Amino acid sequence: MTEKTKSVQILSPEHCRQKYAHIKDGITYLNHASVSPLSDDVKSAITGFLEQRNRTKIENLEEGVEILENCRTRISHLIHTPKTENIAFTRNTSDGISLVAEGLPLKEGDEILLNSMEFPSNVHPWRSIEKRKNLKIRYAEPVHGTLPVELIKKNITHQTRVISVSAVQFLSGYKSDLAEIGRLCREKELFFVVDGIQGLGVTDIDVEGMNIDALATGGHKWLMSPLGIGFLYLNERILENFTPVRTGWFSVEEPWDLLNYDQPWLNGALRLEDGTPNMLGIAGMNASLENLLHIGIGNISARVQKLTGFLVDLIQNDSRFNLYTSSDSKMRAGIVTFSTKAEVDGDKLIGELKNEKISISHRQGFLRIAPHYYNTHEELQHVFEEICSRL
Repeated sequence: MTEKTKSVQILSPEHCRQKYAHIKDGITYLNHASVSPLSDDVKSAITGFLEQRNRTKIENLEEGVEILENCRTRISHLIHTPKTENIAFTRNTSDGISLVAEGLPLKEGDEILLNSMEFPSNVHPWRSIEKRKNLKIRYAEPVHGTLPVELIKKNITHQTRVISVSAVQFLSGYKSDLAEIGRLCREKELFFVVDGIQGLGVTDIDVEGMNIDALATGGHKWLMSPLGIGFLYLNERILENFTPVRTGWFSVEEPWDLLNYDQPWLNGALRLEDGTPNMLGIAGMNASLENLLHIGIGNISARVQKLTGFLVDLIQNDSRFNLYTSSDSKMRAGIVTFSTKAEVDGDKLIGELKNEKISISHRQGFLRIAPHYYNTHEELQHVFEEICSRL
């Protein structure tokens, strides 16, 4: 049985928690929609690579290539595509979406359909080309933090060429129906771009089954990887007419044929990998993906759904709070966002919780809790009680 198809019973939280040193330090970490902690396995992979560069195989290029290709293969398993050549390593989500925005074959008057609750990583790259290429951005207005497919459909015009949406919205936690949006885009012959950073690692995303043309992400949230490493997937539909706006000496078929300047570009998205890669980030991501895929994204998703369901119940059963995230489990992944009915200084509350070794977020006047697979119901209960005691 391959790593791709392996399905195991999710490991007990106690076993999983042994990999995270912050737990031994008494930290209750529920902020994975911001930045995740690194496991001991990830730390070991990074320090192992550093040890080679420091004192043993200083020019460890062969080892680096092996790690890079192992990581690329694991990414292909994660997003359900056999086409590893369609995956390029990037710095972060913004980097990936910027490459897509610059490289798409758009013409004057074309429209990009976004929505008004997107994280800026999925807005500013499109804004940067709007005036320069004489395009137009349209913003769909969400309904109570949700973005139903019918709402998207109503906002499509004859000029719409691109729909770009987050797999999971950073504030409301709304999980987009990517399969239905993908079908709509194919029906209308639109490019479908997905910001995957709040979904990958906690919910299953099938780029081929969902008709996703481009998927960009960073690795430091639910994928539990280092900062400054991400990836971009492009399918053949985009690549047929895609302009490689960023290239380098690694972008050609034979990079070590150094003075042969007239070489063909690499196939697929690989031509976008312009130079020396972030090997420390890739080494860390490779180790993290190995762990997540071993457990199984389906198992992780089921575990997190139980945790968020428990938290939703706590919030809904307390009259002092208003739930912002949908109570429907089909419309959420790992984010639960809510507000207090009484006026509270959110930043002060977050600071007080940090003094108690508790980490959650305060975003746009809301409190946001984001547990991962190794967290427990007891931790959620503890944090909820700490919040309540400060109202």
